[in-house]
Amino acid sequence: MSALFVKQRNHSSPLLHVADPVAGAPPPSLVAVGVGTAGGRRALAFLQRMSELSGIQRMQSAVFYDCNETTVGYIDKFLRKFLGRSRQETGIQVIFPGYIPVPDGFMRDPRRFEEYIGPMERDLDNIVAQIKAQSERCGRAPETIIEFMGFDGHAILGARLHEKLQNEFPATVFLPVLMLPRDHVSRSWTRRYIWEQYESLLDGARCIVTSQSESYTGEDDARLATGLACFEVTEYDDESTPDGATSQLSATYHRLVPSSAGWLGMATVKRKMPLVRKVNWMSLPPRRREYAAFGSGEDMANSLDSAIWSAMEPGAQMVEGVSVHSAAPQEMVVSLPVHPDALEPVARETAETLERSSLFSYFPNMDIAFNAARLTEGLTKEPYMHITRIYPIQGELATVMNILHPGLPADEWPPSATGETGFGSYYHYRAGQRAMSAAASPAPLYGAPPSADDPDWRRQVRYI
Repeated sequence: MSALFVKQRNHSSPLLHVADPVAGAPPPSLVAVGVGTAGGRRALAFLQRMSELSGIQRMQSAVFYDCNETTVGYIDKFLRKFLGRSRQETGIQVIFPGYIPVPDGFMRDPRRFEEYIGPMERDLDNIVAQIKAQSERCGRAPETIIEFMGFDGHAILGARLHEKLQNEFPATVFLPVLMLPRDHVSRSWTRRYIWEQYESLLDGARCIVTSQSESYTGEDDARLATGLACFEVTEYDDESTPDGATSQLSATYHRLVPSSAGWLGMATVKRKMPLVRKVNWMSLPPRRREYAAFGSGEDMANSLDSAIWSAMEPGAQMVEGVSVHSAAPQEMVVSLPVHPDALEPVARETAETLERSSLFSYFPNMDIAFNAARLTEGLTKEPYMHITRIYPIQGELATVMNILHPGLPADEWPPSATGETGFGSYYHYRAGQRAMSAAASPAPLYGAPPSADDPDWRRQVRYI
């Protein structure tokens, strides 16, 4: 049954400002891990958004694992200014690799690290030990570990770090965020080597699937960081939140994952809001004060109705080739740059408009939460609304099929599964296709056993 939730916020911290800890607030429970240059960029954007939403105090540690001196130096310099403290002092623990064998990284070669595997394994163990020590200082184990991962030179090292963290924190929710590659080199490595390693090292992981940014503008990184941060600071009803959970991303994960055998998808929409400048005359100096106001409640509700419907369209999704059934449970967060006092009336009028437009009839298991948040958009001061939707992926992920079998006609693809086939299954392999087509009875969730006469199936297949 669809529901509507409103989270009023007193303020949003400006960029590069760390909000003071709230008295009586729960201890921090989040860890962010950025793997490689692209993953580090996404982790950095996530920290910025959490700061703008007064949620930076939820962070325990931030790991930037990139064996590139230039990237590490830039991130270190930026974070010293961003956090207002060095990484050795109290607060958020920022961790970089202690051992960098080559100063310019691995240049998209995911096997180049193998000649340095001994000291690199010890360095990964040291990173895990630092995260554990920080969690003990905070008084609780990490509740959610977000991992921004990719398919380039640091891919296997990031997967090894994931495996070590999972062994150290078995009760923690892990949320790998994958960047499916677009360029020829990364796609080739993925087909020949990386996907098989991921199947083994990330066995059973439930991931948020995104695409790799096609340009250097970082638009996809900003969309992803905004969506994750807005979900983390938004509260749904307490009844559907697991006992003791403080991380809203963890709660969303628990609510949505049972509806998908594999991964989660994300869709985002950013719309500029119509702004009207009004003047308020004060009895004391300064007597004239300008402030931002928005149009009538009806205009706002109609604009939000249009934007929310746009978040359901394929163009809003962060990866191509994803299908989701309209009856699947979904969660949406609407972040508005409005005064907290105006949030509930806007949400109420928007809910009435959505009822008239039959949104909840088409998507009966969608929950929508509203919060007040003023997010910085580069150098502009104009206000924007941000809408983020997270949903369970159901059916085949066409992009993965293209990576593993380029040029394979669509009519030779395996039939869609009851849930998306993530790591630990073999729907994406031809041995699995032949076994599925030959099976007399319907295949179970992760398919029938592959054909034993295929000499490569044991090397290719990993089971949950």
